[in-house]
Amino acid sequence: MTKKIIAIICCSTLVLCCGLSIAYYNTKSFGFDENAKIFSYDEEKISVMDFEIYYDDISFFIDEVRKIIPENTHTVLVR
Repeated sequence: MTKKIIAIICCSTLVLCCGLSIAYYNTKSFGFDENAKIFSYDEEKISVMDFEIYYDDISFFIDEVRKIIPENTHTVLVR
């Protein structure tokens, strides 16, 4: 029963995100901007809808994650 509830929540979140993306694109392209982009990136920032995330602002977070996550991963298959 728990797996069904988790699947329903995941599907509803996916539908919500798709609906938000379509509404954003339609609003931007018809009303304000001819070149509306939902997701874009360049050398200095990542843009998701109207939110901009600059690499300089999250460099500390990226450095901390690199310390935790190893570069080479090893898997063990047990049968």
